[in-house]
Amino acid sequence: MKVVSVINYKGGVGKTTLVSNLAAYAASQGKRVLMIDLDTQMSLTLSFMNMDTWEKFYANTPNKTLKDFFSAVLEGETPPDLSELVENIGQFGEDGRFDLLISYRDLNDIDVALIESIASSKPEVFARKFLKCYNQLRIALAKIADNYDLVLIDCPPNFYALVKNAVTASDYCIIPSKMDYLSTLGVEHLQNNLKKYIKEYADHLDTYNKNKPREAPEYQPVFTEILGVVPTMVNVIDNKRKRLVTIENDYINYLPEQGFHIFPWIRNNPMIFGSVPSGGVPVVISCPKLTSFITWRNTIRPELQELGQEFIERAEI
Repeated sequence: MKVVSVINYKGGVGKTTLVSNLAAYAASQGKRVLMIDLDTQMSLTLSFMNMDTWEKFYANTPNKTLKDFFSAVLEGETPPDLSELVENIGQFGEDGRFDLLISYRDLNDIDVALIESIASSKPEVFARKFLKCYNQLRIALAKIADNYDLVLIDCPPNFYALVKNAVTASDYCIIPSKMDYLSTLGVEHLQNNLKKYIKEYADHLDTYNKNKPREAPEYQPVFTEILGVVPTMVNVIDNKRKRLVTIENDYINYLPEQGFHIFPWIRNNPMIFGSVPSGGVPVVISCPKLTSFITWRNTIRPELQELGQEFIERAEI
């Protein structure tokens, strides 16, 4: 099982679009995929159901959302097995499927509570609480590793406790980003913070291992790598020659010079991508209603399929 976090500090850059379409494409290729919606905005969750459905069947029902998992962690109880929270979204033949772990609006409060839970003035105690806090998702995913080939985590636009849980659990990160000045600066900033967190984790792991009682749990190092950057919402001015607006193309050429792999881009098409949340079916699989079938068939779908195939190959899924 490979675990991949989709991260960007900025909202509205296409994280949810990327997660849902990569998941659907991988499932269409016979992979067993789990999507995790860690964002309190619940964009991924609401891509597959409306708010009324969420309110009626998930909001107040025990063991239906990620809130139940993290609330148990904070209360010192044994959290539910993630397999109990999974909802199936789509099936492809006998093997391929994509499932979802549903989000909750109060995850921001849980984020704050997780950070507060590790406070301590003693280095050895802080290290123990630090590792316990940020390994919760990793431990839980290890228990269901045989159920999936791929886990995709839709992260909130920050680098707080929930995102650190995702990073700790992940083999790779993918960064969706608009091709503009501020967004590309954010890509490098995110890379620096990822390196900083991995070093911080390693330091606390060293402190923990030096003071660990025999019966204490074992924790593993974090080796999360940035798999690449996906340019999103790019403006295509020539479909035949695949030409983009000049400034966007300049930034696409700039990022590899900084050591980032660039995946095939996702074009800016509000008519098609804007209708996805209400349709409940990722664009890579089906053309949303009231949009151009020809545009979808000739450009959108093949571009997303190319992106999905390159992702599968690079992540070795």
